[in-house]
Amino acid sequence: MSQPVPERRRHPRFPALEKLAGHLIDQDLPVRVRDVGLGGFSIETMEPLTEGIEHHVRFVARDDWSTTLRVRVANSRPSCAADGSPLFVAGCAFAGDEHPDIQRTVQILVEKVTSVRLYENES
Repeated sequence: MSQPVPERRRHPRFPALEKLAGHLIDQDLPVRVRDVGLGGFSIETMEPLTEGIEHHVRFVARDDWSTTLRVRVANSRPSCAADGSPLFVAGCAFAGDEHPDIQRTVQILVEKVTSVRLYENES
């Protein structure tokens, strides 16, 4: 019987499910946000990102709320899209997340992907 793989992250990640758009400002590159949690997030890019490098990422939620956060690339690996085209998945950590203002902004970001709207059309 195989042992379960222990979770390495301190915080769970929640699927973004197209509720967030992302933009890598330094490279003027749109990115697909895959998931987000209090400690970090993952994105899909067309180009590999270098581990350890910091970037500024702009997040835009469906309700037009947006923020720009400084992030550090923790890892990057090749992958492929559903149609078979090549892409890269990068895991990123929020930089400066010990600062209360950054923590609150990240909490709002997580709320944007985890909130459920019962009586509004989310088209």
